[in-house]
Amino acid sequence: MIRFSEIGQHFKNVYGNHPMELVRIVKKILSIETRLVQEATAANVNGQDDVKPSTGSDKNAKINKDLEHLYALTQDAESDLRKLQSKQEYFVINYQESVKIQTSLQQINQMSASDPTRAQLGQQLTKKKNEVDQLLQLEAHKLLQQRTSLAEKHHKTFTLLTELQNQVLDEELIQWKRSQALAYNGVIQEGSLDQLQQWCERLAEIIWQCRQQIKRVELQRQQLPINNQGVDLLPELNTTITALLSTLVTSTFIIEKQPPQVLKTQTRFGSTIRLLVGGKLNVHMNPPTVKGTVDKRLDFKNDFDVRLSTNNSNNCIRGASESPIKERKRSSTFRNIRRDS
Repeated sequence: MIRFSEIGQHFKNVYGNHPMELVRIVKKILSIETRLVQEATAANVNGQDDVKPSTGSDKNAKINKDLEHLYALTQDAESDLRKLQSKQEYFVINYQESVKIQTSLQQINQMSASDPTRAQLGQQLTKKKNEVDQLLQLEAHKLLQQRTSLAEKHHKTFTLLTELQNQVLDEELIQWKRSQALAYNGVIQEGSLDQLQQWCERLAEIIWQCRQQIKRVELQRQQLPINNQGVDLLPELNTTITALLSTLVTSTFIIEKQPPQVLKTQTRFGSTIRLLVGGKLNVHMNPPTVKGTVDKRLDFKNDFDVRLSTNNSNNCIRGASESPIKERKRSSTFRNIRRDS
């Protein structure tokens, strides 16, 4: 009962203020388990001899290929966005021409009715204005179609991006953490943290570019509002890409070097915290203050929680970082952590 109470308190402390994060993790775990069951079922149906387990190199190659595909999709969207900006500027020029013609028509209408040039000029300008207005209607329709097409491309890209990020964070990174925990029991740790950092930095680069594209789309719509009768995907896209960036940053702040599993009173030890996407977020331009804590309330078997903290708690084992965030490897080492009691 005591152990269940501690576990319950742990969930309350970690997810009490972020219940949706717990929902996301549970859904992802269930999704992984479902996929594993389906793969096992398929293996039984097709026969074990027909199933070739994928090697680590094959899996790495697939992730790299997926990253390149996402980058290509992002560049394609970038090209469409530039074309859309050019067409929008062309529309504005024609709109200004229409306003100019309308102003000239108003001036002609103020001319004397006996002026022989009034009727002729009026007819010419009216014909020209009708032609420009028809062009504006056609261009507005094309702009709306291009905006919708770009939004659909972004939606497809964000769906693939979410799947790949989930694979990297919820499968590969979690597997590395499990391997790290097993290493304390003498098991050789598998997986490369540097490889994970490359993937996470690549994800950060793609997500950041996508986010900038969404911001530019919003700016274009503010500059030239066009009524859209269909479903507007932009709010959903904005929410999705912001959530992806937030999840990537918070999930890639990891413990590269764990503290000892058994902590003795008045004994100093070290630990290293590493941010896998710091290079792409230019952390070295404004190095943050990093605080690490080991919460004694999470004193489970072979499980200690080291995380960022901004407060001082009597339930924590404290230590100040003695090394700055390095320029290539964004990490901070705590060399003199001490358990007070």
